[in-house]
Amino acid sequence: MGDLRTYVEERHQASTKGLPRGRGAALLRRVSSPRLREMAKLRGTLAAMPLSRLKVRTLLRQHDDVRLNLGSGRAKINGWINVDIVGMGPDVHWDLRRGVPFPDGSVDAVFLEHVLEHFSLSDVLDVLDECRRVLRPNGMIRVGVPDFGRYIESYAGDRHFIEENRPGRPTPLIAVGEVALAHGHRSVWDAITLEGMLAEAGFVEVSVRAFGDSQLEPPPDTPMREPETLYAEGRKPDAQATSATAD
Repeated sequence: MGDLRTYVEERHQASTKGLPRGRGAALLRRVSSPRLREMAKLRGTLAAMPLSRLKVRTLLRQHDDVRLNLGSGRAKINGWINVDIVGMGPDVHWDLRRGVPFPDGSVDAVFLEHVLEHFSLSDVLDVLDECRRVLRPNGMIRVGVPDFGRYIESYAGDRHFIEENRPGRPTPLIAVGEVALAHGHRSVWDAITLEGMLAEAGFVEVSVRAFGDSQLEPPPDTPMREPETLYAEGRKPDAQATSATAD
């Protein structure tokens, strides 16, 4: 068992330190709280949305194969349109709580990696509904989330997976709690839950996939995410299949 007090202090420092982004950002962090900075980013994103809509139109004219990396963070993908809030350096500034800023049926693929766990399950369905809306018929969605189910299985078993992926925590339960609660997480995931949510949002041929195993070429997965990420893919039904089902 590690030192609980030291762990708590280190986690607090990590939550307020943020990513290295130069002297200006370091100074701002010393005089403002994480919550205040997050609010400023969201307000900046809201202010940028009219220009973002215009940029979307330009990007649609420039790309034949339109692929969206939603909630891209710093893990931008070449050949994809990276979408995130101000401060992340995306191609398009946008808050996913306000939908996806692309027209109906205009997108070939959507990728969300370590994004959905930041939403409540109700909001997740809204995000997935938007993804299905913007996808073309037979368009693909790929989602990666922290594999909380595997951590629970490890906790109830030999705990090897926990020690391998989150070593040095004061207790195994604290390590598992990080997956559920750290970084502003609002939902937890296992294979059944992820498949169920994609199916509920109207996707078909939903299946769990291993890292790098994708119908999308090349696979968009981030290597550093491999050890503890659960992936799944689904397809938007084509219009004829949807019509036949309705009849």
